[in-house]
Amino acid sequence: MKNFSITDETFDPNISLSYFLSIRLNPDGLSFCTLDPVKNRYIQLRHVVFDSNAPTVDQLEENFSRLDLLNLPFKRTFILVPSQKSTLVPSGAFQSDRIDEMLRFSCNVPEGYTVHYNKIRMADAFNIFAVPNRVEAIIRRQFPEPLFFHQNTPFIDSILSTTVLDEENISLMCIDFNTDFFDIVVIEKGRLKLCNSFPIKSDNDFIYFTLFVFEQLKLTEATTSVYISGLHQNKQQFVQQLSHYLSKIKSLDFPRHFRYSPLFKDVQATGFYNLLNLPVCV
Repeated sequence: MKNFSITDETFDPNISLSYFLSIRLNPDGLSFCTLDPVKNRYIQLRHVVFDSNAPTVDQLEENFSRLDLLNLPFKRTFILVPSQKSTLVPSGAFQSDRIDEMLRFSCNVPEGYTVHYNKIRMADAFNIFAVPNRVEAIIRRQFPEPLFFHQNTPFIDSILSTTVLDEENISLMCIDFNTDFFDIVVIEKGRLKLCNSFPIKSDNDFIYFTLFVFEQLKLTEATTSVYISGLHQNKQQFVQQLSHYLSKIKSLDFPRHFRYSPLFKDVQATGFYNLLNLPVCV
Protein backbone atom coordinates (compact mmCIF):
# COMPACT_ATOMS: atom_id res chain seq x y z
CA MET A 1 0.00 0.00 0.00
CA LYS A 2 1.22 3.49 -0.90
CA ASN A 3 1.19 6.65 1.19
CA PHE A 4 -2.20 8.31 1.35
CA SER A 5 -4.07 10.79 3.52
CA ILE A 6 -7.72 11.81 3.78
CA THR A 7 -9.17 14.43 6.11
CA ASP A 8 -12.83 15.38 6.24
CA GLU A 9 -13.73 19.08 6.11
CA THR A 10 -15.28 18.77 9.57
CA PHE A 11 -11.93 17.95 11.18
CA ASP A 12 -11.06 20.86 13.47
CA PRO A 13 -7.61 20.85 15.14
CA ASN A 14 -8.88 23.38 17.66
CA ILE A 15 -11.19 20.79 19.21
CA SER A 16 -8.88 17.78 18.96
CA LEU A 17 -9.38 17.18 22.69
CA SER A 18 -12.85 15.92 21.82
CA TYR A 19 -11.50 13.31 19.33
CA PHE A 20 -10.18 9.75 19.63
CA LEU A 21 -6.87 9.00 17.88
CA SER A 22 -6.02 5.42 16.87
CA ILE A 23 -2.52 4.46 15.68
CA ARG A 24 -1.15 1.23 14.23
CA LEU A 25 2.61 0.65 14.33
CA ASN A 26 4.12 -1.82 11.88
CA PRO A 27 7.73 -2.41 10.80
CA ASP A 28 6.74 -1.33 7.29
CA GLY A 29 4.58 1.67 8.09
CA LEU A 30 2.45 3.86 10.32
CA SER A 31 -1.33 4.24 10.07
CA PHE A 32 -3.56 6.53 12.12
CA CYS A 33 -7.18 7.68 12.10
CA THR A 34 -9.41 10.10 14.01
CA LEU A 35 -12.89 9.40 15.33
CA ASP A 36 -15.35 12.09 16.36
CA PRO A 37 -17.06 10.18 19.21
CA VAL A 38 -19.89 12.71 19.51
CA LYS A 39 -21.03 11.93 15.97
CA ASN A 40 -19.54 8.40 16.06
CA ARG A 41 -17.93 9.27 12.73
CA TYR A 42 -14.43 8.75 11.33
CA ILE A 43 -13.11 11.97 9.87
CA GLN A 44 -9.45 11.27 9.10
CA LEU A 45 -7.18 8.41 8.00
CA ARG A 46 -3.54 8.37 6.92
CA HIS A 47 -1.00 5.70 6.02
CA VAL A 48 2.77 6.35 5.89
CA VAL A 49 5.11 3.79 4.32
CA PHE A 50 8.46 3.33 6.05
CA ASP A 51 11.81 3.04 4.31
CA SER A 52 12.88 -0.61 4.61
CA ASN A 53 16.53 0.49 4.83
CA ALA A 54 16.07 2.66 7.93
CA PRO A 55 15.38 1.56 11.54
CA THR A 56 11.67 1.49 12.35
CA VAL A 57 12.00 3.34 15.66
CA ASP A 58 13.92 6.17 14.00
CA GLN A 59 11.22 6.59 11.36
CA LEU A 60 8.55 6.45 14.04
CA GLU A 61 10.18 9.30 15.95
CA GLU A 62 10.68 11.28 12.75
CA ASN A 63 7.00 11.03 11.82
CA PHE A 64 5.87 11.94 15.31
CA SER A 65 7.97 15.08 15.15
CA ARG A 66 6.99 16.19 11.64
CA LEU A 67 3.27 15.34 11.38
CA ASP A 68 1.19 18.15 12.86
CA LEU A 69 -1.85 16.00 13.58
CA LEU A 70 0.18 13.63 15.78
CA ASN A 71 1.25 16.56 17.92
CA LEU A 72 -2.28 17.63 18.80
CA PRO A 73 -3.86 16.72 22.16
CA PHE A 74 -6.60 14.09 22.00
CA LYS A 75 -9.31 12.89 24.35
CA ARG A 76 -8.06 9.31 24.08
CA THR A 77 -5.19 7.65 22.22
CA PHE A 78 -5.23 3.97 21.23
CA ILE A 79 -2.04 2.24 20.08
CA LEU A 80 -2.17 -0.98 18.06
CA VAL A 81 1.10 -2.96 18.10
CA PRO A 82 0.81 -6.09 15.92
CA SER A 83 2.92 -8.97 17.21
CA GLN A 84 3.16 -12.76 17.33
CA LYS A 85 4.16 -12.53 21.00
CA SER A 86 0.75 -13.07 22.59
CA THR A 87 -1.49 -15.61 24.28
CA LEU A 88 -5.16 -15.83 25.26
CA VAL A 89 -6.12 -16.76 28.81
CA PRO A 90 -9.70 -17.49 29.96
CA SER A 91 -10.98 -14.97 32.48
CA GLY A 92 -11.28 -17.64 35.16
CA ALA A 93 -7.57 -18.47 34.92
CA PHE A 94 -6.23 -14.94 34.44
CA GLN A 95 -4.03 -13.37 37.15
CA SER A 96 -2.83 -9.83 36.48
CA ASP A 97 0.24 -10.27 38.71
CA ARG A 98 1.42 -13.27 36.64
CA ILE A 99 1.09 -11.93 33.10
CA ASP A 100 4.83 -12.18 32.42
CA GLU A 101 4.86 -15.81 33.48
CA MET A 102 1.74 -16.63 31.48
CA LEU A 103 3.10 -15.09 28.29
CA ARG A 104 6.57 -16.64 28.60
CA PHE A 105 4.98 -20.04 29.12
CA SER A 106 3.53 -19.95 25.60
CA CYS A 107 6.08 -17.94 23.60
CA ASN A 108 9.60 -16.59 23.67
CA VAL A 109 9.77 -13.01 24.94
CA PRO A 110 13.28 -11.57 24.53
CA GLU A 111 14.82 -8.87 26.68
CA GLY A 112 13.64 -5.36 25.94
CA TYR A 113 9.90 -6.06 25.92
CA THR A 114 7.15 -5.07 28.38
CA VAL A 115 4.11 -7.29 28.87
CA HIS A 116 0.60 -5.82 28.59
CA TYR A 117 -2.89 -7.25 28.53
CA ASN A 118 -6.36 -6.46 27.15
CA LYS A 119 -9.75 -7.84 28.15
CA ILE A 120 -11.65 -9.37 25.23
CA ARG A 121 -15.16 -9.04 26.58
CA MET A 122 -16.99 -10.98 23.89
CA ALA A 123 -14.68 -13.97 24.38
CA ASP A 124 -14.57 -13.74 28.19
CA ALA A 125 -10.78 -13.89 27.98
CA PHE A 126 -7.65 -11.79 28.38
CA ASN A 127 -5.12 -11.19 25.62
CA ILE A 128 -1.56 -11.00 27.00
CA PHE A 129 1.09 -9.54 24.69
CA ALA A 130 4.52 -7.91 24.57
CA VAL A 131 5.49 -4.44 23.31
CA PRO A 132 9.10 -3.39 22.53
CA ASN A 133 10.39 -1.04 25.24
CA ARG A 134 11.82 1.45 22.73
CA VAL A 135 8.49 1.72 20.95
CA GLU A 136 6.59 2.13 24.21
CA ALA A 137 8.99 4.83 25.39
CA ILE A 138 8.47 6.84 22.18
CA ILE A 139 4.69 6.52 22.47
CA ARG A 140 4.62 7.60 26.12
CA ARG A 141 6.73 10.66 25.32
CA GLN A 142 4.31 11.60 22.57
CA PHE A 143 0.99 10.95 24.31
CA PRO A 144 0.16 11.35 28.02
CA GLU A 145 -2.03 8.26 28.63
CA PRO A 146 -1.89 5.87 25.64
CA LEU A 147 -3.79 2.59 25.71
CA PHE A 148 -1.91 -0.31 24.09
CA PHE A 149 -3.67 -3.09 22.16
CA HIS A 150 -2.70 -6.30 20.42
CA GLN A 151 -4.25 -6.88 16.98
CA ASN A 152 -6.31 -9.86 18.11
CA THR A 153 -8.19 -7.80 20.69
CA PRO A 154 -10.21 -5.69 18.20
CA PHE A 155 -10.21 -8.57 15.71
CA ILE A 156 -11.91 -11.10 17.98
CA ASP A 157 -14.12 -8.59 19.81
CA SER A 158 -15.49 -7.12 16.61
CA ILE A 159 -16.07 -10.44 14.88
CA LEU A 160 -17.95 -11.88 17.86
CA SER A 161 -20.03 -8.74 18.42
CA THR A 162 -21.11 -8.10 14.82
CA THR A 163 -21.20 -11.46 13.08
CA VAL A 164 -24.52 -13.17 12.62
CA LEU A 165 -24.19 -16.79 11.54
CA ASP A 166 -26.99 -18.06 9.35
CA GLU A 167 -28.16 -21.65 9.21
CA GLU A 168 -26.08 -22.39 6.13
CA ASN A 169 -22.74 -21.12 7.49
CA ILE A 170 -22.25 -22.30 11.04
CA SER A 171 -18.48 -21.60 11.05
CA LEU A 172 -16.28 -18.63 10.25
CA MET A 173 -12.56 -18.60 9.53
CA CYS A 174 -11.24 -15.03 9.79
CA ILE A 175 -7.73 -14.29 8.52
CA ASP A 176 -5.82 -11.12 9.31
CA PHE A 177 -2.53 -10.32 7.53
CA ASN A 178 0.44 -8.48 9.01
CA THR A 179 3.92 -7.68 7.72
CA ASP A 180 5.43 -11.16 8.02
CA PHE A 181 2.72 -13.28 9.65
CA PHE A 182 -1.02 -13.81 9.72
CA ASP A 183 -3.60 -14.64 12.37
CA ILE A 184 -6.43 -17.13 12.05
CA VAL A 185 -9.55 -16.88 14.21
CA VAL A 186 -12.23 -19.54 13.94
CA ILE A 187 -15.75 -18.96 15.22
CA GLU A 188 -18.11 -21.92 15.46
CA LYS A 189 -21.76 -21.48 16.40
CA GLY A 190 -21.01 -18.01 17.74
CA ARG A 191 -18.12 -19.07 19.98
CA LEU A 192 -14.36 -18.66 19.68
CA LYS A 193 -12.84 -22.01 18.77
CA LEU A 194 -9.31 -21.05 17.68
CA CYS A 195 -6.96 -18.09 17.66
CA ASN A 196 -3.45 -18.68 16.37
CA SER A 197 -0.63 -16.90 14.57
CA PHE A 198 1.50 -18.27 11.73
CA PRO A 199 4.69 -16.93 10.11
CA ILE A 200 4.97 -16.16 6.40
CA LYS A 201 8.51 -17.13 5.46
CA SER A 202 7.78 -18.52 2.00
CA ASP A 203 5.03 -18.26 -0.60
CA ASN A 204 3.63 -21.64 0.47
CA ASP A 205 3.28 -20.91 4.18
CA PHE A 206 -0.09 -19.17 3.95
CA ILE A 207 -1.80 -21.95 1.99
CA TYR A 208 -0.21 -24.70 4.08
CA PHE A 209 -1.16 -23.32 7.51
CA THR A 210 -4.64 -22.21 6.44
CA LEU A 211 -5.59 -25.57 4.97
CA PHE A 212 -3.94 -27.33 7.92
CA VAL A 213 -6.25 -25.47 10.33
CA PHE A 214 -9.22 -26.20 8.09
CA GLU A 215 -8.42 -29.91 8.18
CA GLN A 216 -7.52 -30.15 11.87
CA LEU A 217 -10.74 -28.46 12.98
CA LYS A 218 -12.73 -30.58 10.53
CA LEU A 219 -14.27 -27.53 8.91
CA THR A 220 -16.29 -28.07 5.74
CA GLU A 221 -16.34 -25.79 2.73
CA ALA A 222 -20.12 -25.93 2.52
CA THR A 223 -20.66 -24.57 6.04
CA THR A 224 -17.63 -22.28 6.50
CA SER A 225 -17.14 -18.72 5.26
CA VAL A 226 -13.65 -17.25 5.12
CA TYR A 227 -13.15 -13.52 5.80
CA ILE A 228 -9.93 -11.66 4.98
CA SER A 229 -8.46 -8.47 6.47
CA GLY A 230 -5.11 -6.79 7.07
CA LEU A 231 -2.13 -5.66 5.01
CA HIS A 232 0.53 -7.74 3.27
CA GLN A 233 2.41 -7.10 0.05
CA ASN A 234 1.33 -10.49 -1.35
CA LYS A 235 -2.18 -10.60 0.10
CA GLN A 236 -3.96 -10.54 -3.25
CA GLN A 237 -1.78 -13.38 -4.54
CA PHE A 238 -2.36 -15.47 -1.40
CA VAL A 239 -6.13 -14.99 -1.49
CA GLN A 240 -6.24 -15.94 -5.15
CA GLN A 241 -4.34 -19.15 -4.37
CA LEU A 242 -6.70 -19.94 -1.49
CA SER A 243 -9.71 -19.52 -3.80
CA HIS A 244 -8.57 -22.65 -5.65
CA TYR A 245 -9.34 -24.65 -2.49
CA LEU A 246 -12.10 -22.68 -0.73
CA SER A 247 -14.97 -20.89 -2.45
CA LYS A 248 -16.62 -18.76 0.25
CA ILE A 249 -13.96 -16.04 0.60
CA LYS A 250 -14.91 -12.45 1.37
CA SER A 251 -13.16 -9.27 2.55
CA LEU A 252 -14.07 -7.73 5.87
CA ASP A 253 -15.66 -4.34 5.23
CA PHE A 254 -15.76 -1.22 7.38
CA PRO A 255 -16.72 -1.98 10.99
CA ARG A 256 -20.45 -1.52 11.44
CA HIS A 257 -20.15 0.28 14.76
CA PHE A 258 -19.24 3.61 13.15
CA ARG A 259 -20.13 6.16 10.50
CA TYR A 260 -17.58 7.40 7.96
CA SER A 261 -16.73 10.53 6.04
CA PRO A 262 -17.61 10.24 2.31
CA LEU A 263 -13.86 10.40 1.67
CA PHE A 264 -13.57 6.85 3.03
CA LYS A 265 -15.41 5.44 0.01
CA ASP A 266 -12.12 4.96 -1.85
CA VAL A 267 -10.29 3.38 1.10
CA GLN A 268 -9.54 -0.36 1.13
CA ALA A 269 -11.40 -0.97 4.37
CA THR A 270 -10.10 -4.51 4.81
CA GLY A 271 -6.57 -3.20 5.34
CA PHE A 272 -7.57 -1.09 8.35
CA TYR A 273 -10.20 -3.29 9.98
CA ASN A 274 -8.44 -3.69 13.34
CA LEU A 275 -7.29 -0.07 13.51
CA LEU A 276 -10.82 1.23 12.96
CA ASN A 277 -12.19 -1.18 15.58
CA LEU A 278 -9.99 -0.02 18.47
CA PRO A 279 -12.59 2.29 20.11
CA VAL A 280 -14.88 -0.73 20.49
CA CYS A 281 -12.37 -2.32 22.88
CA VAL A 282 -12.69 0.27 25.68
